[in-house]
Amino acid sequence: MPDKIPWTLIDPRLYGLQYLNENDIIYFHLEYTQGGYDQSPANQWVFNYKKPIEHRGKSQWYYKEEAIKKFADLIIQTSINGNVILLAGPPSKHPNSELFDSRNVDVLKIVHTNTGIPVSFNLKAIDDFIPTHVKSGYRHPDLLKGRYCFEPFENVPDIVYIVDDVITSGSHFVVWRDLIHQVHHEVEVRGFYLARRVNPEYA
Repeated sequence: MPDKIPWTLIDPRLYGLQYLNENDIIYFHLEYTQGGYDQSPANQWVFNYKKPIEHRGKSQWYYKEEAIKKFADLIIQTSINGNVILLAGPPSKHPNSELFDSRNVDVLKIVHTNTGIPVSFNLKAIDDFIPTHVKSGYRHPDLLKGRYCFEPFENVPDIVYIVDDVITSGSHFVVWRDLIHQVHHEVEVRGFYLARRVNPEYA
């Protein structure tokens, strides 16, 4: 499907991604590894993309905006055809929260402006909660159920691509996929992720 830039299709059989099923189609662009910001250019891109919003208005914010534009450009260069919607993966904060990070929303707004591909922001956190990446270990999807809500599409697509930053275990994708399927049973839910987090135990 993506043919202009290097996307990699995730193998859902990988250890650590056991919450995915064999029919899940998820693409990622970068390998995000342990070792921090200086470990690789990929890590730097991810760190800048996820830069906390308290940096807004400071000189460092430029790097977040640059990372957002680069991610949007990846999607713009990708061949996406048919009756599709790009759906922003929601952060752990409600959109009305002062702590809400609009990075995925901003990416899709840029993509829509440049391509006309329909976008949606119908997945939302119900209330603010602590991001799972702050906690150690992988998060079972059952621990995330009830934290998000989904508003049905007015114009139902054949395929939804959830656009998000880093996939680690797949638990968030599973929860979001199942929320969509509760309303739109026949819609195929796929994913575009900026990066896959590589754990040495299952890399």
